[in-house]
Amino acid sequence: MDWFHSHPKLSIFLGVVAVFILFVMIMALKPFSLRETFAPNPVQSYAEAVARIENVQADETEIPNLSSECGSILMTHEEMVDNVIVFLHGFTSCPDQFETLGEEYFNQGYNVFIPRQPRHGLQEYDGAPLKGLTAEELAAFGTEVTDIAQGLGDRVVVVGLSGGGAVATWLAEERADIDLAVPIAPFLGISFIPRPLTRPLTNLILLLPDFHEWWDPTTGMSNPLSASYSYRGYYMHSLFENLRLGFSAEEDAKQVKPAVGGILVITNANDDSVNNEVVAEFEQLWLEHGEQFLQTYQFEEELGIPHDMITFERPDGRVDIVYPKLLDLFH
Repeated sequence: MDWFHSHPKLSIFLGVVAVFILFVMIMALKPFSLRETFAPNPVQSYAEAVARIENVQADETEIPNLSSECGSILMTHEEMVDNVIVFLHGFTSCPDQFETLGEEYFNQGYNVFIPRQPRHGLQEYDGAPLKGLTAEELAAFGTEVTDIAQGLGDRVVVVGLSGGGAVATWLAEERADIDLAVPIAPFLGISFIPRPLTRPLTNLILLLPDFHEWWDPTTGMSNPLSASYSYRGYYMHSLFENLRLGFSAEEDAKQVKPAVGGILVITNANDDSVNNEVVAEFEQLWLEHGEQFLQTYQFEEELGIPHDMITFERPDGRVDIVYPKLLDLFH
């Protein structure tokens, strides 16, 4: 006690540090979960699947400021076929991101469904519509599109990029009626945040007041790498709600094997957006349930592929490399 009395400033500093460390430990140990449950309600026929999609598309026509490129897309051979593929676009993007790749799979005989994620695709390019987005909304979206896919093909493949990859990760734990889940560069951690701090920081950010950010603070609305329909900014809580969805899936993976038939995780060694070490932790959890559940592939750093490896029009993209490899990896 005498030491503390004789070093009051240092004592206060050490006390603050101790409280901070304790807080971080509590945040790190706080479990992730969703506030709702999501029961499957799969369609019973091709006609019902198409009707549900047409209802979604009709609702989208009533959205006055929806970008023309951003409505949900269905490419169909006019009947249920052997394979259906569902593409889940990235955070702040919209269905157009996957249209060109979707056509490749359609030409291979697939029915293709590219739904619009909640609050995306509006002509408010600063990302204002994302304010209030929750993990529960994303889970409900993933549940609905998986229900619809059951009527479009006998074999169901769900592919998601980045934020869509987080949804695909959660679906891999939840849905036994998905034959293959393919998270591509899944947004399960942020590249510049060290792996041990990702979970506590997610909990902390979601406790703090929400605020807006630009993808590129220097260019803001003029970001040259953003597609014409993409949001140039976002609200911080909406970003971290994607992580909360992924970490909710992780809590399930610690307890039970994934429900999905198989998982293919595709990562990019040149990725400057997601944390591949966090993705590797998910892979290890899945491997512990049996190697038959998981395959992995990583694009080499030397290829210079950007995080958004899918958008056809991206000026620094390498779809000449990516598309053929994806068609080879899952078909």
